[in-house]
Amino acid sequence: MKLSDFDIEFIKFKNEKDSFSYKINDTFFELKENSLYSSCDIEIKVLCVRSDSNIKLTYEFAGYVNEVCERCLSDIKIEIDTHREEPLKITGNDDLLKEEHYLSVNHQVYNIYDSIYEQICLSIPTRKICEHSISKRACEIDHTESNEEEPYVDDRWKELKKLIKE
Repeated sequence: MKLSDFDIEFIKFKNEKDSFSYKINDTFFELKENSLYSSCDIEIKVLCVRSDSNIKLTYEFAGYVNEVCERCLSDIKIEIDTHREEPLKITGNDDLLKEEHYLSVNHQVYNIYDSIYEQICLSIPTRKICEHSISKRACEIDHTESNEEEPYVDDRWKELKKLIKE
């Protein structure tokens, strides 16, 4: 998988509508340096609708991201099931081309990698715990109770603490 796999060339559209399908896995996150995630299995469908000077991209995500529970450190799968729309404008104005969501009239290629990555990041809950996973089970944390009432303290430290109080 490479970044150019996510290029959409609108100039080659035969119709006003076209659709693309992507199946992403662990190699998707390897493309981004310092990625927040490393493992996933997600299917993405992208529907592109073109009008005069506008293009509307509709994304549909279905799958999961593998994570580690923040409480019990067990492996969990967090579901990614979301829809997103992204508008693009075609322009000849060079100042607008520096902005996001604008494409040149002459070079109508748009890479959707960052949009996909951003949507995955937004779909992950802020707390990655077992309750937010696909299984929705509770964390299994073993809380062992201590029978000792007071921990052992070396007598030499007791004498030094007396000096602090003086």
